[in-house]
Amino acid sequence: MDSKIAVARCHEIQLATRDKDISRFESIPEIGMAVQFALHIRGLAAIDYDQAKFVAAALLGIPRLAFDRIASLLAEIEFIRIGGGHTVPRIILPTVPFFDDLYEGLGGYFDTLKLDEFEGLTLEIVDRLASSPYNADALAGQLGAERKAFDDSVEIGTKGGFLVSRRARAKSVLLNPSYFSENAELFADHVASVGAKSVNATLKLLRRAQGWPVQLIEKTGEIAGTRVDADGIKLLKRLAQDGMVKPPSITTTHAGTSVFLFTPTPGVANITPFKREIYERALAVVSAVRQGQLLPNNFRIRSPGAVLYTLSRDLQLRPTSDYSEQYQGLVHYRVARLEKLANGYFQLKVIDTPENREALKIAYDLVTGGSAPDLSVDNEAVSAMSGSREYVESLLSSKLLREKELVKLSSDDAFEIEQLILGF
Repeated sequence: MDSKIAVARCHEIQLATRDKDISRFESIPEIGMAVQFALHIRGLAAIDYDQAKFVAAALLGIPRLAFDRIASLLAEIEFIRIGGGHTVPRIILPTVPFFDDLYEGLGGYFDTLKLDEFEGLTLEIVDRLASSPYNADALAGQLGAERKAFDDSVEIGTKGGFLVSRRARAKSVLLNPSYFSENAELFADHVASVGAKSVNATLKLLRRAQGWPVQLIEKTGEIAGTRVDADGIKLLKRLAQDGMVKPPSITTTHAGTSVFLFTPTPGVANITPFKREIYERALAVVSAVRQGQLLPNNFRIRSPGAVLYTLSRDLQLRPTSDYSEQYQGLVHYRVARLEKLANGYFQLKVIDTPENREALKIAYDLVTGGSAPDLSVDNEAVSAMSGSREYVESLLSSKLLREKELVKLSSDDAFEIEQLILGF
């Protein structure tokens, strides 16, 4: 597995297990906590060391006893500089890079670790399940793992919350809740019926063409010019019609109601309500632009990326008589206003807020094939890192006590380990 991918999987596992203690893990929590802390201090000015430790323990799931080690790790790979001494308050100067460089830098450190075989197997399982749910028996066979080790890893994963197991059609199907917690039953049933390959292939196509309208897929049998098999179309129709979470839709007088499909929300198991709203706004933006590209009225959008770039830069589009219906959803989500001009034309104007700017950036990345947004960053934690001590204590007054849950194997496995330790 690529080390950058492994680092991302460690982060996913740590987000799910932040209030749980898993005795079989050592490197995974360390790397996961390093990613979590780095994401929350990226771009900040100098911050007080003790305050950062305080906030990390209360809001980021990084125990105080582990913080010094995490800080030393990030200093070692030059993601932070630590200043001060015994008589001067210590400070942290973040130098965390943006985007893929963050995972690349930690990936270099990950490569130096002597990863425990059990942790390595767990990362492989989590990574396979990031692209598609799998039949448990089929996945164990593909990985070539010793079955008891595989079952132990799955047991810890389900207890720890970073794996989900569902029974469908008399089969056990495993899912990664960071990607498939929404509509888990539907995905499990589809995998049990036709296998993981169909889900994997269909979502791979959709990932390259986010926001493609389901009625166009059904009509042409294609996504962005690439054929979709019958099982894939069946899955997409079920997601549009039967899914617990309904994809965005737009109703116009010329095209009726159109439903726009996206791959499962990244990091949905750990996403905050605030970030979720921003992501939903981004999906509404993409859907509106796809409507103009693929199901237009009079004037077709030739380059969705160019439209989104212009919208991000100018916070408005040129007035027209053509597009008011397709952008009504942006008014509903408080992303933009449609201003009617004297000549009867409408002009789309974005409501200039940090949330809407972030939603436009996510929309641009989704359409142009950029990396999926990281939705696990807690804005409260970022603010608390550099806020006054009084502000931080007020913010965290109800969050100072964290209860740690111990995750362990079943009693039979625990007995075997005890016998091994005692030498029997």
